[in-house]
Amino acid sequence: MKNTVLIALAILVIGIGGFFILSNVQDQRESAQETPAQQEGKEGAVSKEGAVSKVDGESIYKKTCVSCHGDQYQGGVGPSLKGVGSRLSDKEIEDIIQHGRGGMPAGLVSKEDAPGMAAWLKTLK
Repeated sequence: MKNTVLIALAILVIGIGGFFILSNVQDQRESAQETPAQQEGKEGAVSKEGAVSKVDGESIYKKTCVSCHGDQYQGGVGPSLKGVGSRLSDKEIEDIIQHGRGGMPAGLVSKEDAPGMAAWLKTLK
């Protein structure tokens, strides 16, 4: 009886592990099939100078910003970020990211990632 439980548990663990491995492989295949335009928002944004940022703005946003600015950038506790690039300059956005503003605390994004995050935010429509 004890061996049967251990075998069943081992099969379950192997099955779950296999599921996660296969899921990751599928995600990688889908990512490889995306066009550069589809990947742009995931990998970084293009600044005015034409340099591609290595900052994954969407991931940073989901981790640190979504609770106040909304899941569609529509605002909530914080203001809407839709079209922020037409309202503020790159430097103004970067300054707010680094130093906060109003109820937004400073330091939510690292100093190194702030320029790339600002460039990504400029792309929001």
